[in-house]
Amino acid sequence: MSTANNEIILNVVDLKKYFPIKQGFLVKKTVAHVKAVDGISFHVVKGKTFALVGESGCGKTTVARTVLRVLNPTSGKIVFESTDISNLRYAQLLPFRRRMQIVFQDPMGSLNPRMTVGQIVTEPMLFHKVVKNKKEAYEKAASILNTVGLKSFHLDRYPHQFSGGQRQRIAIARAVSIEPDFLILDEPTSALDVSVQAQIINLLLKFQQEYGFSYLFISHDLGLVRFISDTVGIMYLGRIVERGVTNEVFDKPLHPYSRALLSACPVPDPRVERGRQRIILKGGVPSPIVRPQGCFFHPRCPYKTDVCEKEYPEFREVSKNHWVACHLVK
Repeated sequence: MSTANNEIILNVVDLKKYFPIKQGFLVKKTVAHVKAVDGISFHVVKGKTFALVGESGCGKTTVARTVLRVLNPTSGKIVFESTDISNLRYAQLLPFRRRMQIVFQDPMGSLNPRMTVGQIVTEPMLFHKVVKNKKEAYEKAASILNTVGLKSFHLDRYPHQFSGGQRQRIAIARAVSIEPDFLILDEPTSALDVSVQAQIINLLLKFQQEYGFSYLFISHDLGLVRFISDTVGIMYLGRIVERGVTNEVFDKPLHPYSRALLSACPVPDPRVERGRQRIILKGGVPSPIVRPQGCFFHPRCPYKTDVCEKEYPEFREVSKNHWVACHLVK
């Protein structure tokens, strides 16, 4: 995609992450690989939101963890601003750890139940030396809690004493406490009620507007993706099959999988909804261990041709800022 007038904060080039499958009793041998992420490329512009969409198991969360270097990539480049961090060691990664943070899907699973909210929020500040001492850390933590809609007296409470929405606010407070430049939001609202989802999304948009945060947003909620993201990538079986400006991809999807996925998203206009045709895909997602020959989507594609069964399509730009991997798109 063209970014002539925009500065890229994260550039991912041909990223791959394979998990070995080993067998044997005394000597373990690798017999196959789960190709969770297989050669994807995208970038995130400063102050903007790039969204990843796809079915469960397509590799979205693996992308997030690999970009953060929680998992080491098998190959490819992860360029944060001008530095390739894909092969950096722990000590070299530390400065980037402060600038790149993540908000996980399950706040209860990501918050230490034995630590108070004050300890949870101040720990990263003290570790990265964003503040001078513990007193300053707690003062800043109280201010951040007020910003995310909680109170300063919540610092002395434990995660189990809060609702799901409040726990997600704590997770967001922890992530922004060290003033990062880039945030990965891994389905941050999927476990929350709709009204609470709206509050969390508005909070994230407020932070983006005020502090210029850049987001990699991962979600199943297509309506939410359209609302919050500037560009979107649609994943299938470890690869991005379509990528582009969000409104264009949603209004004119080109890949058959994109069309099927977006046809499941309801439109709030009854007249438009009545005229829409729902595309129902047959069969399930193939195994990421033994993937189909040719285009991975062809066993489920109603429009497949002979070439779809033999060759994987080239990922190419079919119009300005709109990329797709499909033999049927000219």
